[in-house]
Formats: sequence, C-alpha cells, structure tokens
Amino acid sequence: MDDGSYSSAGPIFVLVPIDDAARHATSLAANYGHQYYDQDGSLLGLLVNLSSPEKTIYTLGRPGPNNEPPDLHITEARPRRGSPHISYLHASFQLVPETGAVLLWDHSSTNSVKPFGAPNTWGYTVKFRSESSPRSVLVARGINTHVAFAAGSNNTKWCQFEIQWQAEGMYDFEKDEPYFVGPQESRTKRYVQNEKLGGGSYGTVYSALDAETGKMIAVKRFHNLSGKHLTFATREVDNLKKKALRQHPHILRILDSAGGGEKDNWGEIFMPLKKGNLKDLCETIQTEEDRWALSQQVLYQILLALDCLADNDVVHRDVKPDNILFDFDEDMNYRFCLGDFGLSNDPERAITAAGTEPFMAPEICYRKKQTTKVDIWSLFATIVWMRNPDFRAACSRLRAPDLHKWIISISKTAGYEPIRAMASHDPKKRPSAKKQLDILDSGEYEEYGEEESDPGDLLSAQFAQAMSLQGDSSQSYGSGSAGYPTSPEMAYYEPYASGIYTGYGGAGGMKGGGYAPPPMGTAEAPRNQGAWVRPYDNPYGPLQSQGSDEGTVMPEIRTAVPTIAEDDGFTYEEYLEERRRLKGKNRGGI
Repeated sequence: MDDGSYSSAGPIFVLVPIDDAARHATSLAANYGHQYYDQDGSLLGLLVNLSSPEKTIYTLGRPGPNNEPPDLHITEARPRRGSPHISYLHASFQLVPETGAVLLWDHSSTNSVKPFGAPNTWGYTVKFRSESSPRSVLVARGINTHVAFAAGSNNTKWCQFEIQWQAEGMYDFEKDEPYFVGPQESRTKRYVQNEKLGGGSYGTVYSALDAETGKMIAVKRFHNLSGKHLTFATREVDNLKKKALRQHPHILRILDSAGGGEKDNWGEIFMPLKKGNLKDLCETIQTEEDRWALSQQVLYQILLALDCLADNDVVHRDVKPDNILFDFDEDMNYRFCLGDFGLSNDPERAITAAGTEPFMAPEICYRKKQTTKVDIWSLFATIVWMRNPDFRAACSRLRAPDLHKWIISISKTAGYEPIRAMASHDPKKRPSAKKQLDILDSGEYEEYGEEESDPGDLLSAQFAQAMSLQGDSSQSYGSGSAGYPTSPEMAYYEPYASGIYTGYGGAGGMKGGGYAPPPMGTAEAPRNQGAWVRPYDNPYGPLQSQGSDEGTVMPEIRTAVPTIAEDDGFTYEEYLEERRRLKGKNRGGI
C-alpha cells in the first residue's frame, strides 16, 4: 500500500480505474502492495514505480498454476460473455534504462491490449505498429494516456485505466512543454521529436525517440519531394535499402521510411542515432599523434564501406568528415560508418557536379566521367584534413585547383607512402577500395611516381573553362576586386564564404546567420547544367546559428563558418551596399 508520499525523479505513474472491471482489479487483495491512496485515504489506483534500477518491469495478468504470479492482477469477478481472454502474462510496463521511456507491452494471445488517448483531449494515440504479440508502444505524458487491457475487435473496451504520471522519465526531453509526435502529416505516429541536429538545402535531421522501441533514432526529413529534391530522396532511400548496404557495419543503416507516396510532398527516413561525426570528434583531439592514429582507423573502416558501395554500383560523392559518423563497439573501440547518401548515384548516371569542397575529386569539378574512384579521392582528402592542421584551417579559403595541387603535394610527403596513389589526379591511377585494402593488409605498395605534368596551371585553366568563369584563373578565393571572396557559381552551387556575417538575429544580422553569395554579372551566369556543390565550413570560425541551412549534416549540432577577413578593410555594411548596387546593375542578366 502507498499513501502518496513517495517522490522520485524516475518514471512513476498510477493506473486509475475507469470501468467496473478495472475497479474490481484495483481492489483485489493480490494487488494490496501496489494500491495507491490519495491524501484523504481513498483508493486512487495501482502504483507502477519504475524509478529504481532494481525494478524495471511490471507484469500484468492472472495467476496460473505453473506461472510466476504477475505484479498486478487484472482478473474480473465474473468475466462477461464474449469478453477477451486475460492471459497469465497479459501485458507489462517496461523501462528503457538509457532513455527513461516506458513501453507498454502486449503479450496477450488475442492482441487485446489497446492504448488510446481520451476523446476531446490534447493527448495523442500512438498505435502498436506490429500485428502480432509480443508488441510494444510508448506511453508518456500526453501520449497513450489510457489503456484497455481487454479490447474487442468491434472497438469495445474492458478493464480500462487512465495513466496518471507522478514523475516522468524521457530523460533527454523538456518536461515543461507538450511532446511533438511525428510524422506530422501521417496519422500513424512513429516517434517523439527531440532536437534539431543539422539541416541543409534539401533535408533536416532531428533526434527522436522511437515510439516502438523507446530508443533514440535520427529522423531525416526531406523539405519537399519535387524536382531535384525528389531525385535525391529517391536515390538515398533506394541505395540505403540495398541488402548489402543495410547489413554493412560501416554504412549507416536505414531502419525504415515514411511518406514518399504518389500524392505525398513529404518524406522521412529513420536511422540509428550515432554519438557524433568525425568533424566534431577531431576538434576534441589535441595531439597530432592521436589524430594520425585515429586517421588510420577511419581510413581502413571507410575503405571497407567504399568497397561495399563499389560492389553494388553506388558512388557516394560526398565523403567528408561531417558524413563519417561514429559510435563504440562492445570493447569501446571507435566504429565509424559512412552516412548521408543524398548525393549518391549509379556511376553510369552520375554526370552533374556534386559534393562538398574541398573534398571533391578533380573529375567532378571538370565534368568528366565519374566512377567510384571519386570517393577514393574524397577519403584521401578527409585523411589529409584529419592529419594536417594547416589544411584544416585554410581549405575553406582556397579554390579547387589550388586544393587539388595542395593535396597532391601533401601525398608526396612522409607518412603517406601506402596511400599516395589515392591522390592521383588521373582516376585510372587511383586504386579501388579493394586494392587499397590489400595494400594496407600486405604492406606492399608501388612507389608513387611524379605526375606527368604539374597540374597547377592546367587545373586552373580547366576549372575556369568548365565553370564558364572569366578573369584571371590563377586568383584564389578572397582576391576578388571588391575585397571579398569570389567563387565559381552555378546551379545548386554554394560558395564558401562571401561576406559572411554570423549572429543570432541581432541588429543588422542576416537571417539565420548565413552567408551571402557574391553578385554575378551576365557574363558570369552559371552554365545551364545541374550541379549540387556544398561549401565547406571553416572549423575554426565562430559557431553558426541554429537556423542556418548550410550543408546537409547528420548528425551535426555545431557548425562553424568562416568570417570576413579583418585585414581587407571591407565591412559588412559596405558589402551590403556593394551587393545592392551590383544587383540593380546586373538584374537583367542573372
């Protein structure tokens, strides 16, 4: 018996009877130890206390001759004709320790346990997703506020209780506001949405609690399903659902998807929630020696992922630190996996410029044939990013030709001998992922020879021609005549930094703390070809505001952006004035 004086921060609730069958079950002598009384001494209901680690499950049912007696007895005095049968183990409430979620389990032989929200209330009804027992679903404040332990097929309900919460679990969620369940457009609710992890040009990623398992997942929501967005979403889902990819330990697994129907303009995919991404992880590692050691693990594990992609005719096209996620195995060793397949494609169909500078392979920039070798280059650039602090600090300020030349130069330095060929400008000279794995396993590799010609000037000329740019192609970013960075611009192309202004909506701040691309004249108008190129954020810039849509990062809480150079004498106000002037001048040519 409990007098109502118990208090704890763990999940505790009272099952308050609604109908006669529930009131009878509450008054049973077998439930004496769980009966809960109010301050006036009146029997209120049955207490379920899941706040102690020693008791994480409460069973409900009827006693049987050879069965463990249930914690809570829910038998009726005289069962009604046609009422659902109460099993020995009929239902249970179980705590998910890592999240504090409480799951209602249906163990009945007739699937007669039914959670629901009371009519004319703000609460949600989240149904069981499975059709067979045992099956589980979340109960929480405002979610499945009632339960019938004997529900018939014609929507009749017996033994009904209201769940009144005394203390909540849901450890990672705010308690002072209603929970938001999703998907918003669907009647079938699958999760409780938590915080935004990252967002980009065609998708936003949230952490969420799965309403069936009570565990945290990542939900990627596509902004819309039309045009390019539909193409990207379809490819991502199709590629991630391939059996070999779903079973690979170093490829982010898709758990399920929702929406995407013929009449839907929305879609979501559900994935495991990892500890973080490589970009954030590297910022916590202080010594160069530790970064080199970590890069060896990243190299080998992501090569395994790329080998699987190549065997299944998938080219990722956006391998970078942000898209390499990590958690830990049972021995607490890092386990890396490749995520964000929004730009993935079949190599035979991959023709548009797509990816994130400075990790894009040369052949993507110059609209040459794309193969799975583009991912080999991107992985090498990622390894350089991890090992070389100068490259990390400066890569967001350089144009592609300079970056390619720099990466090739770095590949010729000590320590890169086994992987130098990954940085070959000619993709035919790059090893496949399988070949590179063999090299690392055997320790045998061919000496990397000099390129047939210095790629510097050649790359600049090809890059300028491919992007239809004018002017001196030897200029680097940041050397524009107006004093702010310049960059090639084309359809779906976002420059690195063009008059960056960061902030959180203060006076004079740009909405979302985003960047403003430089104005383009008629002669500099983009080519009439599709492309999807993302900028790369300077990891040493100030924190970006939550509202920014830069890049598609998952999971990514903190995104940094490069700032305006302080030594060029070009203020943000001057930038805006120059931008307004040129916008009016070139209005007809863009």
